[in-house]
Amino acid sequence: MKQRLMVSAAVVVVILGAMGIYSFRSAGQQPAPQAQRLQVNIIDVKPDMIDQWIDFQAKQTVPALKKIGVAQRDVYQAAYGPAGRFFAVTQLAKFADRDNPQGPIVRALGEAAAKTYNDTVRKMVATQRTIVIEPIPDASFNPSPDAIYKIVVLSINHVAPGRGADFLAYVRNDLLPVQQKGQVKRFTVSHTLFGEDPNEYGTATWMEKFADLDAGPAVVRVLGQDGAAKLQQKTVGIVTSVERYVFLRNDQLSFRTRPTS
Repeated sequence: MKQRLMVSAAVVVVILGAMGIYSFRSAGQQPAPQAQRLQVNIIDVKPDMIDQWIDFQAKQTVPALKKIGVAQRDVYQAAYGPAGRFFAVTQLAKFADRDNPQGPIVRALGEAAAKTYNDTVRKMVATQRTIVIEPIPDASFNPSPDAIYKIVVLSINHVAPGRGADFLAYVRNDLLPVQQKGQVKRFTVSHTLFGEDPNEYGTATWMEKFADLDAGPAVVRVLGQDGAAKLQQKTVGIVTSVERYVFLRNDQLSFRTRPTS
């Protein structure tokens, strides 16, 4: 069975994800900057190479990305999900950047060193794919945009074709108010643009620690089991299936460069 992962921001989806991995502000907050598309690299590392891959990323990839001016990268590792799965999220300012024949690693290291870099990575990675997701700020709740949270519960919602608007209406009108009432740290929604099924929408709930999972989801805490079940009934005919994962932020592989004045 094919296992699919989306990040919002990101949304989100990696979403993560977008799954809110980046600091966009939710509806009602001013100013409200334009939502940024996010590029999500989904990597399945060979089980016996996970430690080596993390070390290589920390010593080789992170410095290379910083060298060419990448301002922000967030990397998450599956805690409850496929073993060895990571997603790395960066902002995608414009698609035109892909017209540059030299990729970021080539620009950072040069042709010869980049070939050595890529040959090393291929030995560690089982599969890798790149998707683009788009955050949906007005369906999200992000009271502390600059906060960094360690845990993200990511749900991939497979929506029936033609029902995307209905799904987002449900999120905005029914699910989002419950998340706000439940005082979640951050709740973000994203939509897959390229690289996966465009009928995928990611919803992500952000937490500070694993112990926060013990409190249960906001819909149950706010509405009770019966109320949560009734709420879910509203998605019948709209959502065909849901996948749910828990990811842990890898601080060693993530960075956010503060702008200099």
